[in-house]
Amino acid sequence: MDEEIPGRLSPYARRPARAMLPGSPAPERPLRRVGGFFLFRFLTALPDDLAEAASALADPFERAARLVGRLLHGPALWGGWDSEAGRLALALHGFHWTHWHTETRGPYGTFTAAPGKVTVRPPWRRGDTARESRSAACTLRRVPWLRRRPARVDLAFADGSWLTLRMNSRADASRLRAALAR
Repeated sequence: MDEEIPGRLSPYARRPARAMLPGSPAPERPLRRVGGFFLFRFLTALPDDLAEAASALADPFERAARLVGRLLHGPALWGGWDSEAGRLALALHGFHWTHWHTETRGPYGTFTAAPGKVTVRPPWRRGDTARESRSAACTLRRVPWLRRRPARVDLAFADGSWLTLRMNSRADASRLRAALAR
């Protein structure tokens, strides 16, 4: 059996719309959407839970930090959700969506690589060959030297799209690169 290397989609990739995820719920009502606004959440949570109110105030700063991170690290997905890279990213999001029915910050998975091919599986039930997976033909993409990171792996697909993965360690990233380059 091939070695499964843990990693995740880059946190700087945009999240897909809920409607694109399998088993997505009905669209939220307008009043529910207003409840997501940070100031409204702060005011409603203030009397009950001070920690939740403080996290609601910190939400715009987290969003700004994510945007600055995107500028420094560069884009993490190119080609849209209907490209090969987008379908692989949707598969990663879909594993988490159907298992936990929640959105995650950067969906995790385990990656198995062969020359010119990568297979993605959800992180739970490691070693189970019957679990769902998604395979795609890809190669390594050259990363501009300003945006090179030791744990970053960029995958290029035949349709011109590409996707960035963030591995847990430098060793995991080098093992995945070596397996794809064989």
